[in-house]
Amino acid sequence: KPQTFKQAAQQTRNFFADALHLSVAAGIRSDSIANWLGTQRVVRAMPNTPALVGLGQTGLFARTAVTTTDQAWVEQVVATTGAFLWVAEEPLLDAVTAISGSGPAYVFFFIETMVEAGVKMGLTAQQATQLAIGTFEGASQLAKTASEPPSVLRERVTSKGGTTYAALTAMQNAQVGELFQAALKAAQLRAHELGDEFGA
Repeated sequence: KPQTFKQAAQQTRNFFADALHLSVAAGIRSDSIANWLGTQRVVRAMPNTPALVGLGQTGLFARTAVTTTDQAWVEQVVATTGAFLWVAEEPLLDAVTAISGSGPAYVFFFIETMVEAGVKMGLTAQQATQLAIGTFEGASQLAKTASEPPSVLRERVTSKGGTTYAALTAMQNAQVGELFQAALKAAQLRAHELGDEFGA
């Protein structure tokens, strides 16, 4: 855990001089990790929970002392959990945290909400759950494989005056998009704060 990282690192640093380290500790910056462990060969990773089923998204940042061979070793480890990407600047890991690190919780929240709505409309919980999860799964696969951006895919489902139009208009009127972006910004800010809080 981030709050115990420093103590653990200081107890073990004498055994790992100049070793390569891959950290999944949220928020703790590589400067702190390198200082505590006594090595500059540090890679920070921000994975997410779909890694448990091999469909994770992991953001990676490497300090300058990390070699291309080191990066290849890291990629071999991370590839077993799903997809990954490298960011050139460490602060971008806060954005990765906001989008994909915390992202599964957003999806689960929307699934929960869709299930609740479905039950209120008369479906069983099992029926609503199947429809909600299946819709996220199918739409995600379509977005992944389609040549058009998500905005075009959304427009194709949305007929003027139809049911989707009614739903999206209600969301736009409630400023759901703006509120969701504000939520992501809050997650990014909190990731930055964790570095300040636990990295000293």
